[in-house]
Amino acid sequence: MNFFARQAEARRLTRLLVALFAVAVIAVVAAVDLIVFSILASAQHGVLGFAAPSMEWMAAHPGAAALTTLTVVGVIGLPSLYKTSMLRAGGGVVARALGGARISADATDPQARRLLNIVEEMAIASGAPMPEVYVLERESAINAFAAGHQPSDAAVAVTRGALNSLSRAELQGVIAHEFSHILNEDMRLNMRLIGLLFGLLVIATIARAMLRLVPRGRRGKRGGGIAAVMLAAMAILAVGYIGLFFGRLIQAAVSRSREALADASAVQFTRDPSGLRGALVKIAADVAGSHIESPQGEQVAHMLFASGMQRLFATHPPLLARLKAIDPQFDSREIESMRARLAAGASAPAESAAGAGSSAVLHAPGAVLNMPANAPAVVAELVGHPTAAHMQLARAIRKSLPQPLIAAGAHTGSAQAVLLALTLDTDAQTRAGQKRFIAQQLGADAAERIGRLEGAVDGLELEQRIPAVLCTLPALQQLTRDERMRLLSALNALLHRNGCTTLFNYTLRKLVQTYLRDASAPALRMRSLRLSEVAADVQALLSALAQHGHAEAAAARRAYEIGAHHLYPRERPAYAPTVDWTGSLDVAMSRLDRLPPLAKEQLVEAMVKTIMHDQQLTIGEAELLRAVCATLHCP
Repeated sequence: MNFFARQAEARRLTRLLVALFAVAVIAVVAAVDLIVFSILASAQHGVLGFAAPSMEWMAAHPGAAALTTLTVVGVIGLPSLYKTSMLRAGGGVVARALGGARISADATDPQARRLLNIVEEMAIASGAPMPEVYVLERESAINAFAAGHQPSDAAVAVTRGALNSLSRAELQGVIAHEFSHILNEDMRLNMRLIGLLFGLLVIATIARAMLRLVPRGRRGKRGGGIAAVMLAAMAILAVGYIGLFFGRLIQAAVSRSREALADASAVQFTRDPSGLRGALVKIAADVAGSHIESPQGEQVAHMLFASGMQRLFATHPPLLARLKAIDPQFDSREIESMRARLAAGASAPAESAAGAGSSAVLHAPGAVLNMPANAPAVVAELVGHPTAAHMQLARAIRKSLPQPLIAAGAHTGSAQAVLLALTLDTDAQTRAGQKRFIAQQLGADAAERIGRLEGAVDGLELEQRIPAVLCTLPALQQLTRDERMRLLSALNALLHRNGCTTLFNYTLRKLVQTYLRDASAPALRMRSLRLSEVAADVQALLSALAQHGHAEAAAARRAYEIGAHHLYPRERPAYAPTVDWTGSLDVAMSRLDRLPPLAKEQLVEAMVKTIMHDQQLTIGEAELLRAVCATLHCP
């Protein structure tokens, strides 16, 4: 199952989740209605307890039925909306609720630095923005989770126990598992689960509060009323737990299949099953296991790397089953052996310093790769699916990034300067005008910071530019809403000034805008568009790719026809190069982002056909393709 199929499956599960939640709410509402009607009917007849209301009684009291139903729906729905609204701020909200401490980019703690490096490498390899990274300092067990609505507002949290116990390879296996959730839309599904289940839990919480507040003594006539309230509270408590029971059942059903998929993806990402395997063995052998102490742990049980608590419906497959899936020859006696080693005080091996000072082996910008005839399908398979080779190159690129840029990307003010410096034009006169414009919009300090970073930015290879952008995202997420809006406004103005001379520069700026908007608030999912509805948008995108990739008009037209034919084999819009292409491409890319996952797969293949119709791919073309795909949320 590739990236596009996994996303399609996640969206199907989301629809199923909403439908099952609706059924659970209807069942809870009906049960509470029945309890309330029974109490009212018994009170009318002077009976203590519950008297089954007849249809005639309910028909005679429509106001009571409507008020009770609306109240219960409100009690469930309003808390769910409140919790969902709180979670809109992104995955960091969840991590902080569990006691997570954010790791800054200039952290000096060796274990935190190792974790940060692994997450940076995974982000570069997958083409996803760098998530915020948290450590759950008070958790001694081995566990982790990824939270957020989309990659741009994601957070990865790891327990202190995992940092203390796991080797670099094992920690990388855990992070690869979490990145599978980030890339495959599992996070959005999991965040929705938190919001919806919170509403079901409120019914039981209210009933418990009623039981605590009701006086225990029975005096005179009040005794019967108190007894009735206690009976009602106990009945509603039972109903609330029935609703929660169904909620947990939904949570487990949705989570188990995605956890198994994330394990498989982690092994494919790293091509090193021993890392993930070793982490699971240590969880099985360690006294603390994967248990989460935080009282908030129950809400995020379905998001954790391993089961965080004992419960009736497990959110994860059994550890032994996960180990057997990774290694069919796994011997359970290895767990006992590891338990003995841990009892003897064995600790995680330190990260090797070998090669720490090596630099990336980067290709020359003009290098050409000869590609096979099935390259479009091969490239589409790589979307959201980094390999071990990508991981190795990502590690090299991370080490090769200039230290001034790494240091600047750690703080909000200087991260903006890195971002703006990356979007400047290469022409000196145009660049001077852009810097004057930035000084007018964002202040002289911003222009001065850019000036200090220009040399480092100008020296970046093509392969380093997108990673440099993505690594600024955690700092930029700390900007206030007004600061983000000013930065986006400046970027938008730069997009439409004379400096947009190359498609790559345009796409890089567009990529930044996309991620900043995504990080500001979860985008509302709009109606998906069919390929037949976006023919004009495909025309604008493929025409721009063909126009900027070929000096000769005939070659550009041929490249366009090959790509367009892949999507529209019978009738297709004609090649339409334009001088003022940025505006039409802005609209086109926003609409193409609304294609369903499997249609996006076809679009990626069409772009590959257009870019490398000569069966060759330059590094510049490859980076352009990466930037366009990332803008369309196909990292």
